[in-house]
Amino acid sequence: MEPLGPMVRISDLRKAHGWTQEQLAGRIVEQGVPITGAGISNVEAGNKQASDRLLTAWARALGVEPLDVWHGPLRKPVVPGMPATRSA
Repeated sequence: MEPLGPMVRISDLRKAHGWTQEQLAGRIVEQGVPITGAGISNVEAGNKQASDRLLTAWARALGVEPLDVWHGPLRKPVVPGMPATRSA
């Protein structure tokens, strides 16, 4: 099962910048919010929920508006009686 919401969007943005999780963590720390590469990994994988403060710093580190990190790709709704499909 793929994670939904912010962790998908921020992972895509990090990769688009060509940054490792450690590099992004360093940029978030520069925003005044402590995080490690392992912490980035946990949020991106959906194992931990990021605070609003962390997501705001994350967005700023990536150079996007803070609300943009909340607009992750969504799965198509499941229609009763129709087989579920996987999102690409």
